[in-house]
Amino acid sequence: MRNYDNPLHRNLAELVGTKINIVESQKSKSKKEQILFCEIVENWDKSWDRGQKLFEENGIDLGDYDSIYYKMIENLFRLLYGEKSEIIFWWVYERYTGEGGIAILITEEGKEHFLKTPLQLYKFIKKLK
Repeated sequence: MRNYDNPLHRNLAELVGTKINIVESQKSKSKKEQILFCEIVENWDKSWDRGQKLFEENGIDLGDYDSIYYKMIENLFRLLYGEKSEIIFWWVYERYTGEGGIAILITEEGKEHFLKTPLQLYKFIKKLK
């Protein structure tokens, strides 16, 4: 990535004495994806939970107001993760049992997964084929 408008790039090029090309590592890109995924899912979950509590405690239903935002988030996740996005939706909307505990996700192979955090969800999604 050449960006000689950036003073750091310009200074490095002058220091080295030639043009430079800074390339972000795959590990760095993956870490950024993980951080953003977790941040988005955490905020989405908080927003969903807040709306549910408002309805349960006060009878105020923001469903019509919020639905367009949730639909945008869902569609962006569909673009990025395809069919795997259904697991993300389950995690945000339906992971709690009737008793308030976290449900166990059971895969088609019969394996049980306890996904308590957005990071655990992210790692699970990334492992799926």
